[in-house]
Amino acid sequence: MNKIKYPTIRLCVVTFLVLTFCSPAFCATKSSQSSNDLYVSLGNLCEYVGKIQTDANGGKNICSFMPSLSMNYDYFATGDFAFSPEIGATLPKSGRDENIKTMTLFALLNGKYKTGSVNLIAGVGLYYTRIWGPGGDETLNNGNSSDSFPLPKDPVYTRNFIVNLGIQNVFSKDISGELYTYVFNALKKEDRAFSVGFSVSYHFGEVL
Repeated sequence: MNKIKYPTIRLCVVTFLVLTFCSPAFCATKSSQSSNDLYVSLGNLCEYVGKIQTDANGGKNICSFMPSLSMNYDYFATGDFAFSPEIGATLPKSGRDENIKTMTLFALLNGKYKTGSVNLIAGVGLYYTRIWGPGGDETLNNGNSSDSFPLPKDPVYTRNFIVNLGIQNVFSKDISGELYTYVFNALKKEDRAFSVGFSVSYHFGEVL
């Protein structure tokens, strides 16, 4: 994934914080608002579907086990529309090389439109990948011979700007399910990639 420039990151962070902290005041002025809602979600994220080679024959990834945990708070601007800032992370895991571990952190500003029991979700945010290892070198097969390759010692971070699209199905007052996709490099066809996820959420209601 391509890294985004630091001025873009700062602009996105400032925009995210301004909208997150200003939206409660804006929502409080709306007489038709629904009840605000805090909820936590447990799910699985399938990263970069079809973009990662998985074997020597050129096979590509579909989905792997990558548990994710996130938290949202819905600030209703009208009876049907809410700002829904979200923060979350995936659990650390090893990839094809068990010596290298990765995890992701994400912060999103979503908008949610209620249509009965099915809600439509769209938003933008920042997606961080943390990569780390024990340091040193490891010997790997390189065709007809073996070579030494360095292992990361200090954590390395990659940063991406993403677009989030999803739907939420409300099963009851306390439980809902979500299906969503993160779009990377949405404006660059040759670099565009998708991560797909699903989750189950527990809703605490208006606690803030």
